[in-house]
Amino acid sequence: MKTLIINGSPKTDGNTGNLIKMLKLKGISDMLNVYDMSFSPCIDCGRCREGLCIFEDDASKLINKIDEYDNIILATPLHYNQPSGPLMCLMSRNQIIFNSKRNVKPKRGGIIVTGGGDTVINSADAEKTMRIMLKSWNTQVIAYVRSLNTGRLPSHEDSKAVEAVNIMSDIMNKA
Repeated sequence: MKTLIINGSPKTDGNTGNLIKMLKLKGISDMLNVYDMSFSPCIDCGRCREGLCIFEDDASKLINKIDEYDNIILATPLHYNQPSGPLMCLMSRNQIIFNSKRNVKPKRGGIIVTGGGDTVINSADAEKTMRIMLKSWNTQVIAYVRSLNTGRLPSHEDSKAVEAVNIMSDIMNKA
């Protein structure tokens, strides 16, 4: 099973990064960090209705090779109870799949969210946004990891989050 983790965190050693490291130790190794990618947001030019995108950048490369994967995991810290800005920007580029009605092979998916601010109520809004993106990639979300009190309890010490990482890795590694 080939799994891709798309990391929406600017920190590779922060709370989101620590949960990703746990997955990587369990054999899930392909990862893209959106902060290391170079791409533009969708500008709603309409070319995607023809199955084309005017941008030839890292987002286009990712979207063009999405069918190489059996599993997709989106991971992000919460920023104003939403995915990080660069991850949202990447999501905007999925218009090419929505508008071109491109067939994408079915996949399994997972969502990892972390948050530590006092204003974090829950991750439901971010997860809904992330599920929409994964749905456009014909990905059924079957595993979640949430660590929402990282200001008080780092994600790698959050026993529920660590248990959820173990469950996610078991699911993603099954044929």
